[in-house]
Amino acid sequence: MLNAPELVELRRANPVALDDARRAADELGLPARLGALRTEVAKPERRARPPRLVWVLAAAFLLVAVVVATPAWGLVRGVLPFWDQPRAPQSIRITFSELNIGFPPGMSPHAVSGETREVGRFDFGGSTRTLWVAPARNGGFCSLWLPEGGGGCSTSGKPLSTGALLREDFPEWINGDAVVPSATVVIRFSDGSTVEPRIIWVSAPVGAGFFAYDVPAARQTSRLHVTAVDAYDRDGRLLAHQTFTDGPAG
Repeated sequence: MLNAPELVELRRANPVALDDARRAADELGLPARLGALRTEVAKPERRARPPRLVWVLAAAFLLVAVVVATPAWGLVRGVLPFWDQPRAPQSIRITFSELNIGFPPGMSPHAVSGETREVGRFDFGGSTRTLWVAPARNGGFCSLWLPEGGGGCSTSGKPLSTGALLREDFPEWINGDAVVPSATVVIRFSDGSTVEPRIIWVSAPVGAGFFAYDVPAARQTSRLHVTAVDAYDRDGRLLAHQTFTDGPAG
């Protein structure tokens, strides 16, 4: 197992958890490679390299491992390391285990309820709701906004998923997730104006960003209301377009 001061420094500069980075290094066989490198350094017919250089090379190998084993956003500052977030209490874990029940054979998301974590709190709909997220064994994740904020499982890799509470056909609030690294979410209104909600990005094994937006009461009318939510990649390309009702005529 790799264990060096450089790994600690690397973790401070990188939101990927140290244990996750070590696991990635093991999966890529980096300890064996490093052992071979030490053997080469120790050969008498070659000029010995300073021990410090060995650890620098080890840190470089580890950085490559993290880049390969982690989505691109995993190296961006501000991403929450999933494994470092608070564990869910038993009552929440039971709720997540129930998400696996009732699916046709082969369709269950297999949410890992015992690894459910709290990844943020959002104010919308007149109350503060906690976002709980659990990884899913068949890929993706399951999330719930509690209390009464909706949620579900995302295992298909859809770039954007949203939910909303409608009042007279107009969204009162919107929440959702984006799974493309560094994606931008844009909420569009009937008058052409837009809003970009704050996104909380969460590292592997979840690999998604979560957002919630409380629509002002003045923007819940037939003349002014939310019409769509779009997601764009870092180059400005449209990834997903989800529409809402245009409201009643008149």
